[in-house]
Amino acid sequence: MQSRYLILLTFFSFLLGACSGEKKDRYQFKEEMVLDTETGDEYLLKNADTMTVVHIDGTSEPITVNSTPFAGSEELNEMMENYRANLEERKEELLAKEKARIKQERKERYAAYSDEELEAKFNELHVNGAPFEQQMDIVAELVNREVILEIDAAELLEIDPEDIDMDIEYSGTNE
Repeated sequence: MQSRYLILLTFFSFLLGACSGEKKDRYQFKEEMVLDTETGDEYLLKNADTMTVVHIDGTSEPITVNSTPFAGSEELNEMMENYRANLEERKEELLAKEKARIKQERKERYAAYSDEELEAKFNELHVNGAPFEQQMDIVAELVNREVILEIDAAELLEIDPEDIDMDIEYSGTNE
């Protein structure tokens, strides 16, 4: 009698394990996509709140992340953490590229000027009240050339040190 209960208990344990394992394997999580292996639907992550469900017949529809059948799962939480980390990394890369582009354009813009000429140009623009962006652009190049120290830039521009932005973009026509 006990062995019968033991066999039934073992059978139901395997059955329960198989059912729970089947559901877990139903959704395959890849970088920014989830595949429902049972229906063939693909859930594509569009942003932190929305996914697009692409059905096997080719139709698609937006769906909130919280209303997906796998919402709250550990795999989804891990996917969202990776998505946010990748997004932050991409933002930082784009910002670094933008800063490098601004510095390169500034370097090319003032390549014809010697350090002394560029300093004189800044003084002239500052006295004449030229646009702040133009003055800041020249000061940033002088700092880059190590003609002046970054800590002295605020004093030269007569502004608060918190307002210093060495990555300001200036696209004026007259240097």
